[in-house]
Amino acid sequence: MKVCLGVIDIPYDYGNTSATTFEVAEILEDKYKLFTNFYRVHGDEVRKEVCDALIASIQNHIQFGAPLSSDEQLGDTIRAFNLFLEREEMAGLSVDGVPTQAALEGKNSRLKRQYGERRPSFIDGGLFKSSFTAWIDNNADS
Repeated sequence: MKVCLGVIDIPYDYGNTSATTFEVAEILEDKYKLFTNFYRVHGDEVRKEVCDALIASIQNHIQFGAPLSSDEQLGDTIRAFNLFLEREEMAGLSVDGVPTQAALEGKNSRLKRQYGERRPSFIDGGLFKSSFTAWIDNNADS
């Protein structure tokens, strides 16, 4: 069993990029350790949600004969990640390059003018944030 943090792979249909959310996620993890830092800060919450989900699955299995869930979405973890980005928690972790220059300049690929008010890092047009997902997977690779 493994807790998975990732994104639904969607191509960006705006801005000057031909990247997908998966490619951007890999870049952000390599450069800023975005997912690693999220888990480091919110790991206790994630583990609690995993335990609660497993307990509920076992109870349903024992009580009602429901099959044990092989992959469970973690809605509270998804919300926590979105808030992690919105509240700019990465900026408080002393990660080099955070806040990002694009965030400081208010760069937004969805705007016609491409620059607006200062925004949180890692939320350019919102596609990356909205594509984030978290789940329990019994067959995940390491």
